[in-house]
Amino acid sequence: MRLERTEAIVLHTYPARERDKMVVFLTPDHGKVKGFAYGARGIKSRFGAALEPLAKIKVGYAAKEGDETVRIESAELVRSLFPAQQNLVTSVAATYIAETVDTFAPADDPAELIYRLLDRTTGALLDGALPAAVVAYAELWMLRLGGIFPSTRNCAECGSGIGRPLRFDARIPGFVCDTCATRDAFVINNEVADELDAIGRTSVEAWAAKPMSRETLFEVRSLAGTIRRHFLGHELKSFEVLASVIAR
Repeated sequence: MRLERTEAIVLHTYPARERDKMVVFLTPDHGKVKGFAYGARGIKSRFGAALEPLAKIKVGYAAKEGDETVRIESAELVRSLFPAQQNLVTSVAATYIAETVDTFAPADDPAELIYRLLDRTTGALLDGALPAAVVAYAELWMLRLGGIFPSTRNCAECGSGIGRPLRFDARIPGFVCDTCATRDAFVINNEVADELDAIGRTSVEAWAAKPMSRETLFEVRSLAGTIRRHFLGHELKSFEVLASVIAR
């Protein structure tokens, strides 16, 4: 039996048995972990609000070699997302980011960069950053960290260097040079291309605070969505819900 104590962020929970919870949480050292919290659904649960979705916690758990789930022994609340979740758009944005991370984060493997991405984006939502911008930042960075986002400097077909304007071929999907571009490739607006580069070298707080047109933000998210859907073969469950609340 291995005992672990680490910082973590709760991704989601669901009922297990009569009084228990199954909790999926992300850690920097062990990636995504799934565990039982016995008695967590009881009125006088010792876990309190520490196991709410997107709570940042210090968790202690026991893991047995070969088991897919762990036993959560303790959870101390470090930061709650509850204040941000009082706003509908922010709440749905947080849920969407959690689903994105849950989809791509590895289980039982170090995931420090993904953990930092989740920590900083949820922190930005708590600080009142524009939800749509925080979501776009999380989408792009998650694709980068997953090794899925194509290079904006080399052609996805022949590998040669490419410049502006960028051309994107959704069939690949990837950015292509003038020679490899087919009738299916379309030109990426230079403002959008600038933001794709800026996300890679800017903090989420700074990027979300930048003046940016709704059209540019929409195009950044649209590009991320095309790449994500091509990789997964489907869309995230909370995508349409987020789209509807942002549209309002």
